[in-house]
Amino acid sequence: MLDRAKTQARGHKHFVTRADVLAWVVLAFAAVLAALPLLTRGYSCGHDFDFHLRSWMEASTQWKGGIVKPVWAFHAAWDAGEPRLLFYPPLSWMTGALLTLILPWSGIVFSFTALIFFLCGVTMHRLLRRWVSPGLAVLGGCLYLVNPYMLFCAYERTAYAELMAAAWMPLLLIGLLRERVTAWRIAVAIALLWISNAPAAVVGCYTMLLIGGIRWLYLLRKDRHSAWPYFGRVTVGFLLGVLLDAFYLFPFAMERKFITLNAALTPAASPEANYLFAYSKDEFHNGVLLHSSTIAVVLVAAALVCGGVTWMLQRKHVRAFAGMHDRDASLKQHDAWRIVVPVLMIYSVIVLVLQTPLSGPVWHHAPQLNFLQFPWRFLAMQGAVSVVVVTLMVKRITASHAVTRKTNTIWVVAGLVLTLAAAYGLANPIFRQGCDDEEGLAPQWMFFHRGDGFEQTDEYTPVHDDNDVLKIKLPAAWIAQDVRNQPASGNGSFPKGTPLPAEQIPHSDDLIFTPNATHANDVLIVRLRPFYGWHVLLDGVEQNALPQRPDGLLAVPLHSVGLHRVEARYRKPWDQWAGGALSLMGLGFLIIAAKRDESSHSDLLR
Repeated sequence: MLDRAKTQARGHKHFVTRADVLAWVVLAFAAVLAALPLLTRGYSCGHDFDFHLRSWMEASTQWKGGIVKPVWAFHAAWDAGEPRLLFYPPLSWMTGALLTLILPWSGIVFSFTALIFFLCGVTMHRLLRRWVSPGLAVLGGCLYLVNPYMLFCAYERTAYAELMAAAWMPLLLIGLLRERVTAWRIAVAIALLWISNAPAAVVGCYTMLLIGGIRWLYLLRKDRHSAWPYFGRVTVGFLLGVLLDAFYLFPFAMERKFITLNAALTPAASPEANYLFAYSKDEFHNGVLLHSSTIAVVLVAAALVCGGVTWMLQRKHVRAFAGMHDRDASLKQHDAWRIVVPVLMIYSVIVLVLQTPLSGPVWHHAPQLNFLQFPWRFLAMQGAVSVVVVTLMVKRITASHAVTRKTNTIWVVAGLVLTLAAAYGLANPIFRQGCDDEEGLAPQWMFFHRGDGFEQTDEYTPVHDDNDVLKIKLPAAWIAQDVRNQPASGNGSFPKGTPLPAEQIPHSDDLIFTPNATHANDVLIVRLRPFYGWHVLLDGVEQNALPQRPDGLLAVPLHSVGLHRVEARYRKPWDQWAGGALSLMGLGFLIIAAKRDESSHSDLLR
């Protein structure tokens, strides 16, 4: 194995080495093994399966129609639409939509899951490779991509966005635990988390606060001159990460007042209902909580037990945090990785406490923490923490043995065997969910492209719109003499009035109708829930004070007898353009910060 300083110097010249590429090939194979039951035993119709598939189909359809950055989900709310693609983090649904364009629909679930597993393995390998041998780093990558919470998300919950966010958790740990903390690395991790999954991003931010805070407090006692630069780099990294995601976060912040976001905070989706092994009258909820609670106990116990073993084995060699912050730390063959263990053990204890009623005040008063809904979502980071501690324990136990090609091969084979065993011994029999007749991939595809629409998402429903009175199978538009006109025969039938075909649409976000009013008080009802950014024109004149229907559908009074032209146009508001500009600015700052770090690191290695 190369000398640590030589390895760092070579890694500076070559960001990706030949050993990395070989490791990635192995991890790609491991990812396929982890997702293999989705091919051999059938895909899993988990809790969020429908939501994600429909978002992928919606985005890919709009891409085909020329809309580069979809915002409005036209098929949601039974074709009345909702701003789902504005408020839901874009990275997962864009990835899924891209896969639907290039792969057969029947293999889309397997492909997406295997891709995310691969990313999880790669990022964990990158975290571990600075501390352990190449083979052991591959083993750690395999352990991470099949840790119980990862399989729980992939197979039982099919929470694909949270699964994707888990791939970036090791990147955040790299930024926080490496010897030379740099703002741009933290920024990249924070940015990837926010555009993948908002709850996971909240977990990441609180993890940064906890782990970063522990290091900072220790430095305040040992070396105040290093403490404040460290605090500054972590803070700048967080702010830069948020700035990078301004194209998503800024419109979200500006327009969240127009939707019922608090609808996500139901009694069943609250911390009190989801503490460790809590019980309710809902058997389905109890089953999910039993799995999540068991996983929490296993992951935290693994971190604490393995961390304790490591601590005892190295208790004579543990040094203060100051060693991690020496100016010439990159030149020394120090054992900085050793003090990672106590930090992560402290974090694991905090995660365990957050799973119990003792943490009640924290959940109610910590900013935005209640939107996490489930305390066990911290297991996305705990999975990474536990794998790091377990791998470092193995490193400590085998420290007396030389690192050879044979030992590296043994670790790689062990990782692949454990991956296959976890896939078929845990994921498939315990977590994989069956599918109803209408939940499968083929029916979902058929219903979507037949134009049936799909149900709304409560938290993305525009304010003042009542989902309970919204009918299904409505025509694109109809003429009525009453603004509140509803189907006479109940849900599922056509309303009284005149269905009107849309004209050729000149722009992908335009809806155009030419109603012929027979009464001066005729009203055109359009199957569209207007939202911030939609503009309505009657005979070329923009209409502002339109009547409000209980179901939220667009109602346009025609005012006079005769032929009229009604246009509904969506144009991106100023906040979306401003967010894009801020993200470009953040990208410029990120490049400058990375270049400066590269330059300073080169000076140290000379």
